[in-house]
Amino acid sequence: MTLGALPPSSAKLRGRPKVIPDDQQKERIVAQAFDLFCDRGYSGMNMDEVAARCRISKKTLYRLFPSKLELTGAIVDAHRQTMVDIRPDWDHLPLVEALERMFRLDIDDEENRARTAFVRVIMVDSLAFPELRSLVETRGRDHTHAMVVAWLERQQALGRVDVEDAAVSARVLLDVAFSPLAVAAGHDWEWPSFPDGRLYLRRAFALIAKGLEPRP
Repeated sequence: MTLGALPPSSAKLRGRPKVIPDDQQKERIVAQAFDLFCDRGYSGMNMDEVAARCRISKKTLYRLFPSKLELTGAIVDAHRQTMVDIRPDWDHLPLVEALERMFRLDIDDEENRARTAFVRVIMVDSLAFPELRSLVETRGRDHTHAMVVAWLERQQALGRVDVEDAAVSARVLLDVAFSPLAVAAGHDWEWPSFPDGRLYLRRAFALIAKGLEPRP
Protein backbone atom coordinates (compact mmCIF):
# COMPACT_ATOMS: atom_id res chain seq x y z
CA MET A 1 0.00 0.00 0.00
CA THR A 2 1.38 3.39 -0.93
CA LEU A 3 1.82 6.06 1.72
CA GLY A 4 -1.44 7.88 2.29
CA ALA A 5 -3.57 5.30 0.48
CA LEU A 6 -6.77 4.13 2.17
CA PRO A 7 -6.81 0.60 3.63
CA PRO A 8 -8.91 -2.07 1.90
CA SER A 9 -12.61 -1.83 2.67
CA SER A 10 -12.41 -5.14 4.55
CA ALA A 11 -10.14 -3.47 7.11
CA LYS A 12 -12.97 -1.14 8.05
CA LEU A 13 -15.09 -4.07 9.16
CA ARG A 14 -12.80 -5.39 11.85
CA GLY A 15 -14.86 -3.88 14.64
CA ARG A 16 -14.68 -0.92 16.93
CA PRO A 17 -11.44 0.08 18.66
CA LYS A 18 -10.87 -1.79 21.90
CA VAL A 19 -12.48 -0.01 24.85
CA ILE A 20 -10.32 0.19 27.97
CA PRO A 21 -12.29 -0.51 31.18
CA ASP A 22 -12.69 2.50 33.45
CA ASP A 23 -10.59 0.98 36.24
CA GLN A 24 -7.63 0.47 33.91
CA GLN A 25 -8.14 3.89 32.38
CA LYS A 26 -8.10 5.48 35.82
CA GLU A 27 -4.81 3.74 36.66
CA ARG A 28 -3.24 5.09 33.47
CA ILE A 29 -4.51 8.59 34.20
CA VAL A 30 -3.27 8.56 37.79
CA ALA A 31 0.18 7.35 36.70
CA GLN A 32 0.56 10.18 34.18
CA ALA A 33 -0.90 12.76 36.56
CA PHE A 34 1.50 11.65 39.30
CA ASP A 35 4.49 12.42 37.07
CA LEU A 36 3.08 15.85 36.23
CA PHE A 37 2.27 16.54 39.87
CA CYS A 38 5.83 15.74 40.97
CA ASP A 39 7.40 17.71 38.10
CA ARG A 40 5.23 20.83 38.17
CA GLY A 41 3.36 20.86 41.44
CA TYR A 42 -0.36 21.04 42.07
CA SER A 43 -0.80 24.36 40.29
CA GLY A 44 1.20 23.19 37.26
CA MET A 45 -0.65 19.91 36.80
CA ASN A 46 -2.92 20.81 33.89
CA MET A 47 -5.93 18.62 33.12
CA ASP A 48 -5.56 19.29 29.39
CA GLU A 49 -2.01 17.93 29.45
CA VAL A 50 -3.08 14.90 31.49
CA ALA A 51 -5.64 14.09 28.81
CA ALA A 52 -3.08 14.59 26.06
CA ARG A 53 -0.52 12.35 27.75
CA CYS A 54 -3.11 9.63 28.17
CA ARG A 55 -4.37 10.09 24.59
CA ILE A 56 -7.94 10.46 25.75
CA SER A 57 -10.49 13.21 25.31
CA LYS A 58 -11.05 15.82 27.99
CA LYS A 59 -14.64 14.56 28.13
CA THR A 60 -13.40 11.12 29.15
CA LEU A 61 -10.99 12.57 31.68
CA TYR A 62 -13.64 14.73 33.35
CA ARG A 63 -16.09 11.83 33.36
CA LEU A 64 -13.64 9.78 35.40
CA PHE A 65 -12.23 12.67 37.44
CA PRO A 66 -14.60 15.66 37.58
CA SER A 67 -11.91 18.03 38.87
CA LYS A 68 -8.18 18.39 39.34
CA LEU A 69 -8.68 18.10 43.09
CA GLU A 70 -10.51 14.79 42.65
CA LEU A 71 -7.67 13.53 40.46
CA THR A 72 -5.16 14.63 43.10
CA GLY A 73 -7.12 12.68 45.69
CA ALA A 74 -6.81 9.59 43.53
CA ILE A 75 -3.05 10.19 43.33
CA VAL A 76 -2.86 10.37 47.13
CA ASP A 77 -4.90 7.16 47.44
CA ALA A 78 -2.84 5.30 44.85
CA HIS A 79 0.50 6.22 46.38
CA ARG A 80 -0.45 5.76 50.02
CA GLN A 81 1.01 2.27 49.90
CA THR A 82 4.45 3.73 49.16
CA MET A 83 4.19 5.34 52.60
CA VAL A 84 2.55 2.62 54.71
CA ASP A 85 1.76 -0.95 53.73
CA ILE A 86 -0.11 -2.97 56.37
CA ARG A 87 -0.90 -6.64 55.81
CA PRO A 88 -2.52 -9.07 58.27
CA ASP A 89 -0.28 -11.90 57.06
CA TRP A 90 2.67 -10.10 58.69
CA ASP A 91 1.19 -10.58 62.16
CA HIS A 92 3.39 -13.63 62.73
CA LEU A 93 6.62 -11.69 62.08
CA PRO A 94 8.82 -10.31 64.87
CA LEU A 95 7.49 -6.88 65.75
CA VAL A 96 10.54 -4.97 64.52
CA GLU A 97 10.43 -6.76 61.15
CA ALA A 98 6.72 -6.01 60.82
CA LEU A 99 7.43 -2.31 61.42
CA GLU A 100 10.21 -2.30 58.82
CA ARG A 101 7.86 -3.80 56.22
CA MET A 102 4.94 -1.55 57.17
CA PHE A 103 6.98 1.61 56.71
CA ARG A 104 8.62 0.41 53.48
CA LEU A 105 12.27 0.08 54.40
CA ASP A 106 12.41 -2.30 51.43
CA ILE A 107 11.50 0.45 48.96
CA ASP A 108 13.85 0.67 45.97
CA ASP A 109 15.77 3.83 45.09
CA GLU A 110 13.61 4.80 42.13
CA GLU A 111 10.36 4.46 44.07
CA ASN A 112 11.88 6.32 46.99
CA ARG A 113 12.90 9.23 44.73
CA ALA A 114 9.34 9.42 43.41
CA ARG A 115 7.95 9.28 46.94
CA THR A 116 10.30 12.06 48.08
CA ALA A 117 9.35 14.25 45.11
CA PHE A 118 5.67 13.72 45.89
CA VAL A 119 6.13 14.68 49.55
CA ARG A 120 8.13 17.76 48.56
CA VAL A 121 5.27 19.03 46.38
CA ILE A 122 2.73 18.30 49.11
CA MET A 123 4.77 20.18 51.72
CA VAL A 124 5.20 23.26 49.53
CA ASP A 125 1.88 23.48 47.70
CA SER A 126 -0.38 22.68 50.63
CA LEU A 127 0.71 26.01 52.13
CA ALA A 128 -0.57 27.89 49.09
CA PHE A 129 -3.68 25.82 48.35
CA PRO A 130 -6.00 25.22 51.33
CA GLU A 131 -8.07 22.71 49.35
CA LEU A 132 -4.97 20.59 48.76
CA ARG A 133 -4.01 20.79 52.42
CA SER A 134 -7.49 19.64 53.46
CA LEU A 135 -7.41 16.76 50.98
CA VAL A 136 -3.99 15.58 52.11
CA GLU A 137 -5.01 15.79 55.75
CA THR A 138 -8.14 13.69 55.28
CA ARG A 139 -7.13 11.19 52.60
CA GLY A 140 -3.43 11.10 53.50
CA ARG A 141 -2.58 11.90 57.10
CA ASP A 142 -5.84 10.98 58.85
CA HIS A 143 -6.41 7.84 56.77
CA THR A 144 -2.86 6.62 57.38
CA HIS A 145 -3.10 7.37 61.10
CA ALA A 146 -6.35 5.38 61.31
CA MET A 147 -4.65 2.43 59.55
CA VAL A 148 -1.79 2.39 62.08
CA VAL A 149 -4.22 2.73 65.01
CA ALA A 150 -6.19 -0.26 63.71
CA TRP A 151 -2.95 -2.23 63.32
CA LEU A 152 -1.88 -1.46 66.91
CA GLU A 153 -5.29 -2.44 68.24
CA ARG A 154 -5.10 -5.73 66.35
CA GLN A 155 -1.60 -6.40 67.71
CA GLN A 156 -2.90 -5.66 71.20
CA ALA A 157 -5.75 -8.12 70.74
CA LEU A 158 -3.18 -10.73 69.63
CA GLY A 159 -1.06 -10.05 72.71
CA ARG A 160 1.89 -8.79 70.67
CA VAL A 161 1.93 -5.23 72.04
CA ASP A 162 0.84 -3.39 75.15
CA VAL A 163 -0.20 0.24 74.57
CA GLU A 164 -2.29 2.55 76.70
CA ASP A 165 -3.33 4.84 73.86
CA ALA A 166 -3.21 3.45 70.31
CA ALA A 167 -3.83 6.90 68.79
CA VAL A 168 -0.81 8.44 70.52
CA SER A 169 1.38 5.42 69.78
CA ALA A 170 0.38 5.59 66.10
CA ARG A 171 1.32 9.28 66.00
CA VAL A 172 4.74 8.49 67.46
CA LEU A 173 5.33 5.76 64.88
CA LEU A 174 4.35 8.05 62.01
CA ASP A 175 6.51 10.89 63.29
CA VAL A 176 9.53 8.59 63.52
CA ALA A 177 8.90 6.87 60.19
CA PHE A 178 8.38 10.00 58.12
CA SER A 179 10.88 12.41 59.64
CA PRO A 180 13.75 11.18 57.37
CA LEU A 181 11.43 11.51 54.37
CA ALA A 182 10.54 15.07 55.36
CA VAL A 183 14.26 15.90 55.68
CA ALA A 184 14.93 14.44 52.23
CA ALA A 185 12.05 16.49 50.83
CA GLY A 186 13.62 19.70 52.11
CA HIS A 187 11.93 20.32 55.45
CA ASP A 188 14.06 22.54 57.68
CA TRP A 189 14.53 20.48 60.85
CA GLU A 190 16.54 21.70 63.82
CA TRP A 191 17.97 18.22 64.44
CA PRO A 192 20.80 17.12 62.13
CA SER A 193 19.86 14.54 59.54
CA PHE A 194 21.39 11.06 59.45
CA PRO A 195 23.44 10.04 56.40
CA ASP A 196 21.79 6.60 56.32
CA GLY A 197 18.05 7.07 56.82
CA ARG A 198 17.30 3.36 56.64
CA LEU A 199 19.82 2.51 59.36
CA TYR A 200 18.31 5.26 61.51
CA LEU A 201 14.83 3.79 61.05
CA ARG A 202 15.94 0.23 61.76
CA ARG A 203 17.47 1.32 65.05
CA ALA A 204 14.48 3.52 65.88
CA PHE A 205 12.02 0.69 65.17
CA ALA A 206 14.09 -1.69 67.29
CA LEU A 207 13.74 0.73 70.23
CA ILE A 208 10.03 1.22 69.60
CA ALA A 209 9.42 -2.53 69.29
CA LYS A 210 10.99 -3.09 72.70
CA GLY A 211 8.76 -0.39 74.16
CA LEU A 212 5.63 -1.87 72.58
CA GLU A 213 6.22 -5.44 73.71
CA PRO A 214 4.09 -6.63 76.65
CA ARG A 215 5.87 -6.67 80.01
CA PRO A 216 6.26 -10.13 81.62
